[in-house]
Amino acid sequence: MRRKSAKPRKRPIQERSKQTVAAILQAAAQVLMKNGYDRTTTNLVAEKAGVSIGSLYEYFPNKEALVAAIASAHVEELTERADDALRAADKGVPVSFVTALVRAGLDAHRVNPKLHKVLVEQVPRIGALADLLNISSLLQRKIELAIQRDAPHLPPAKVRMIALILETCIEALTHRAIVETPEWLETGEIENETLRLLEPYFQQSLGRSEAANRRSTRAAPHTS
Repeated sequence: MRRKSAKPRKRPIQERSKQTVAAILQAAAQVLMKNGYDRTTTNLVAEKAGVSIGSLYEYFPNKEALVAAIASAHVEELTERADDALRAADKGVPVSFVTALVRAGLDAHRVNPKLHKVLVEQVPRIGALADLLNISSLLQRKIELAIQRDAPHLPPAKVRMIALILETCIEALTHRAIVETPEWLETGEIENETLRLLEPYFQQSLGRSEAANRRSTRAAPHTS
């Protein structure tokens, strides 16, 4: 079976075209959140946007291309939030780093949580959409780079494991909070409890690695 393209048909250039595309994408996001992925159609999106189906197809050949454009914009906003939070961390201060990570995860999930839930749970991981929606791997890589920058003594395998554990815990806790108790995101309770859980782990991981490095240095034979 031939896979449908998730690429837009053409890019808007004139201001009026840009406004049309913006209206289509806004309508598509609203239809997705209301109906879910499977029941979203290009006809429903065109009707919601107040444009003809021909105008929609002028820019987006199918539903997959529409969803890919929405996902791309959503992920870009998520990563901007994460980058802002990580930049705010004090270099060399583990509690500040973990606080920034937790805040980055929470801020990312505060970006239109209903849309995030549909994109993560309902959209098929096929082709370009699979790459776009691999948000956990993207955030994990950002955490790895931040740890490498602030703790260059850690071996790469250790950095990867720490980043995986931190990202997985933050993702799981914040996602559950969105689904079951979204008020915890607003009160700060989930942030405080996640920090209490992860900050000791991060501190101990750095300590164990530093101790291992010292033992390795002492045990290494001296050569003349």
